[in-house]
Amino acid sequence: MSKSTEEQHGDAPFLHRLLEAQVSESGWNDLLPLVAEAWIRLGGASAAVLISPNAAEELQVICCRAVDGDPPQFSHMAIAQPFAILLDQGDIIEAIAETGLIGGLHVKVLTWPDLAAAIILQFPEDQEPKQAALHATLTSASRQLLARANDRAILLPRADLLEAMAEFAAGAGHEINNPLGSILGQTQILLKSEQSADRRQAFETIGAQAWRVRDMIGNSMLFARPPQPQKQRVNLVEVVQQTLEPFGKSATEAGIEIHFATTADVIEVMVDRTQISTLIAQLVRNGIESLRGADQEGSVSVTLRDDLQNTFELSVVDDGPGIISDEVRRHMFNPFYSGRSAGRGLGFGLCLAWQIVRMHNGIILQETPEAGGAACHVAIPK
Repeated sequence: MSKSTEEQHGDAPFLHRLLEAQVSESGWNDLLPLVAEAWIRLGGASAAVLISPNAAEELQVICCRAVDGDPPQFSHMAIAQPFAILLDQGDIIEAIAETGLIGGLHVKVLTWPDLAAAIILQFPEDQEPKQAALHATLTSASRQLLARANDRAILLPRADLLEAMAEFAAGAGHEINNPLGSILGQTQILLKSEQSADRRQAFETIGAQAWRVRDMIGNSMLFARPPQPQKQRVNLVEVVQQTLEPFGKSATEAGIEIHFATTADVIEVMVDRTQISTLIAQLVRNGIESLRGADQEGSVSVTLRDDLQNTFELSVVDDGPGIISDEVRRHMFNPFYSGRSAGRGLGFGLCLAWQIVRMHNGIILQETPEAGGAACHVAIPK
């Protein structure tokens, strides 16, 4: 059912509400209608439709329409479509066209993969085009407003935060590597000439811990400055099967089953084979460690989907304890952060996964299924 702007937001002038949202914390469901309304009132659009996922298989849609002489009118709905359509403008328009919310000429689509959101704008045929500079400003402001929300049902990586951490990791890693190399070198020299068993054990402990630090620095540098994808045509089904094979024995010993399902025997895509294999391994390892950390048996299910013409989906779902802490949710994609106990992993799995997905122009999101556990979903253009 449609609701007027006044019914939703009270009598506050629109520009006041817009400025308040820019300087205060607002929820996702508050920002969606505000952004849509901005394109009506300031951008000259006759309709603005914002699309974002409620879950991996359901999209949230809010539509704002200009009404002659009246405040803009809003309507809300949920449609059963996979979140992967947000990577392709044609898929977005086709999905929304079926709802009847948009139709005709002068349609513009803006997509923000890192926000898992898109907006479709329709302009009147008889209206003179607005200045390009104004639309560029509105596009930037819309994205920045939506990026402020942190209360969505699904969990997305904070791209701005991760990019800042990557810059820090690159600089810190370079500075730490030099003295670390000296420590390792001196430890090896001392070990060669040391006869005391106790002192040798002490030097070996120093060396082992130094190597552990070097591994951490190596992971941080990989996160900060990953190599550019070397894309080639691969059969993704084969890549998944080969990646899962090394996990079989250790998972079985821990009482964990690994399942793999695919919609086709051959799914050919242009990707970096090594990076995609790393992505799959990190997500599967994350699911296995979730179960191990809870000392429970269970399963990790990997699903590969080829339903859409222009994208493919990868889902990794475990039936472990799930994400029950807001603290873990806030920091899940951060490097060096692990929701498990100290020493149970370095916390690089999901942030490396984010980098790989980002470099392949895709989307990664995490959700908590109704049945429990945790699910990570990835969509990447073919």
